[in-house]
Amino acid sequence: MQLRLDHASIEVPHLGDAVGRLDGLLGLEVTVSPQAPERHGRIYLDRAYLEVAANPDVPAWNVTHFFLRFSDPKSLLGHLDGAGLGYHYQVYQGVDGHWDDIELDIADVPVPILVRRTEPAAVARDWPPPLDHPHRCGASTLAAVRVPVASIEQAADVYARLLAVEVPRRFSGPGPGQLRTAFHLGSGTIVLSEGDQQRAVVLGVASLEMSRTVLSQVLPIDDEGVAWLDRSTTSNLRIGLVETRSIADPPVGT
Repeated sequence: MQLRLDHASIEVPHLGDAVGRLDGLLGLEVTVSPQAPERHGRIYLDRAYLEVAANPDVPAWNVTHFFLRFSDPKSLLGHLDGAGLGYHYQVYQGVDGHWDDIELDIADVPVPILVRRTEPAAVARDWPPPLDHPHRCGASTLAAVRVPVASIEQAADVYARLLAVEVPRRFSGPGPGQLRTAFHLGSGTIVLSEGDQQRAVVLGVASLEMSRTVLSQVLPIDDEGVAWLDRSTTSNLRIGLVETRSIADPPVGT
């Protein structure tokens, strides 16, 4: 039973405007879905992607969901039963295919949706696809999804059971009331953050120096090694860049 960071879904008020800003200002190429050209597209990364979906009712860009990929339904369901995690299993019909979709029945903790693409079969065999070349800004991987939680102890226990790992014994953060911990999933990471108000995505780049030559709105590196983009250019969405394939563990507090 292996789970990998698959994609994050970003809602935007208008797809055409978002595509122009993502490409022109942020150097992120959006592949618009031919089946739904006015409401759906993807920013392909290596074996992961950002889904961009239009919703005219939202005032700004925001991360609505994030998804972990599984390959063996039988093993996964057996693990969830053994871990005491309730769930709902369904077949989801997207704009260009079908997915096995498992939503966890957990209250008070924001959790991922577990997915596996099944149709078209020829596409599903190698989904998400590898990335041929980095985006103009240098982004090539989905390095992390950052998830605000009300109680980091409660959330860490749920994620430890979901991922079949030990619960982190200590947590850390940049200030009082801002605790964090990280769960690594191959090339991607889920960062739980107590005290944050907004979900965020972090993209992996080969060189922040190179990214700065393309993007003028890259802010200074924070305590986790992430250079966030100025939110005036991202419609308030938190997008960061990091020079690794995964977020480093937050430094352990005393």
